[in-house]
Amino acid sequence: MDCRDLRRRRARARFASRCSRVVRRHLGRHRSADRGGTVKTVVFASGKGGTGKTTLTALAAAILAKNHRLVLADCDVEASNLPIALSVTTTASESFSGGAGAFIDPIACRGCGVCLRACRFEALVRPEWDDESPAYRVNPWLCEGCGACVSRCSYHAISMQKKSAGEVFSGTSAVGPVSFGQLGPGEDLSGKLVTEVRSRAKAMAEESDAELLLIDGPPGVGCPVIASITNTDLLVAVTEPTLSGESDLLRLVMLARRLGVDVAVVLNKADLSARGAERIRRRVASEGLDLLGEIPFDPTLASVLERLASGARIETLLAEAAPGLAAAQGALTMVVDRLA
Repeated sequence: MDCRDLRRRRARARFASRCSRVVRRHLGRHRSADRGGTVKTVVFASGKGGTGKTTLTALAAAILAKNHRLVLADCDVEASNLPIALSVTTTASESFSGGAGAFIDPIACRGCGVCLRACRFEALVRPEWDDESPAYRVNPWLCEGCGACVSRCSYHAISMQKKSAGEVFSGTSAVGPVSFGQLGPGEDLSGKLVTEVRSRAKAMAEESDAELLLIDGPPGVGCPVIASITNTDLLVAVTEPTLSGESDLLRLVMLARRLGVDVAVVLNKADLSARGAERIRRRVASEGLDLLGEIPFDPTLASVLERLASGARIETLLAEAAPGLAAAQGALTMVVDRLA
């Protein structure tokens, strides 16, 4: 490892530590309600995308809804797929405010160009030669909200205004209320939006007297993941029998331990690589974790979700004894036992 790699690793570690402190401070006031109340919170997450965590979350909702009152939250705010899998009907939405951006009053602006020279992000746009107004304009995709242009404008034509960074949605499904979000393109406040999604789901759980809150977490180990798993009762780490699956599983486990969250593992697509599956089993054992179950690769699971969304009963599908669904049911039974 050279010096540059070492510096990059240290920078990533410092960044993750800062994110962890910020999220824990933001959610700390809810700790007693989230962990000590009657609602148990389970988050399904993975260190990488494509492991099947959304599929497992949707199956968990369908299977556990038979005997438990559920609320669900999709905290993958950059690509919410759980509402699609559960055929969610949106009932309410609320704008999520992000950072402030520059706004130029076209009447007050004299077109002097001082703001253009002050901006280091090339976010100010000159007026065209045939424009009726001499006012400059702001490109919202390039503006970083630094405010340098505001202090330089002697005509007080520029102000900082809050801008929408996404939306928080509420919806209903056959298995219970669902909260999810959609981050706007180019926005970087996914961790805060995840916190809003969780707050909405928590309010739904209190209104419906729910017993379980199931969270479909985002992939990776960044700020949105930290916001998703902080103050939860159990993290179900969904992995696959590959080298990248093992590596990303370890990163997720390290993060969960740093946040004091209990972890258990589900190995998905376990039969695609015998050697890879054995590596995951050994790694799980060496880390002192529980392997809740192994789910074989089953192409019929996609049609299972489609049929569930169309109104099919889970009992009917379980009676068909599809190998993937049967294995998922066994793993999810272990999840409930773990929470007891």
